[in-house]
Amino acid sequence: MRSRFTAFQLRDADYLRESWDPGKRPASLDFEGDTRTWSRLEIVGTIGGGENDDRGVVEFKAQFELGDDTYLIHEVSRFHRVAGRWVYLDGTINYHGKIAHKGEILRNAPCPCGSGKKYKKCCGGSAKRSGGA
Repeated sequence: MRSRFTAFQLRDADYLRESWDPGKRPASLDFEGDTRTWSRLEIVGTIGGGENDDRGVVEFKAQFELGDDTYLIHEVSRFHRVAGRWVYLDGTINYHGKIAHKGEILRNAPCPCGSGKKYKKCCGGSAKRSGGA
C-alpha cells in the first residue's frame, strides 16, 4: 500500500499498473492535468497480508491537496498475491471529500483527532463552547 501511495505521489503510472491485479487494471493511467499533491498516508489497520498469506486487507486514509483545498479518501483495499507478488485487487471507499480550505478544517469534515465524529461535534465544537477561537 505504501509503495502505491508513493507511486501516486510520483505519478508513476507504470508502477501503479504493474501493482494492480492483471484482470482489473486499467488499460492506461494518465496523470496529464492531474494537479493533486498527495500529502499524507495513514494505515488504519490490516488483516492478513503476512509472509505466509495470499490475501490481505488494508484500511487507509490518504490526503491530497488541490489548490487551496485538502481532501481525504478513506478506503478499505483488498490485495492478493499473483505469481508471488502483492497486487491491488479492489477497494471500497468509505469517505471521499473536502476536509479543509486554506488549512482551516471544515465543520462537517471528519475530526482529525480520529474520534469518528464530525469536526463541529468534536474538537471544532469544544473551542466554541468554551469561548475559545
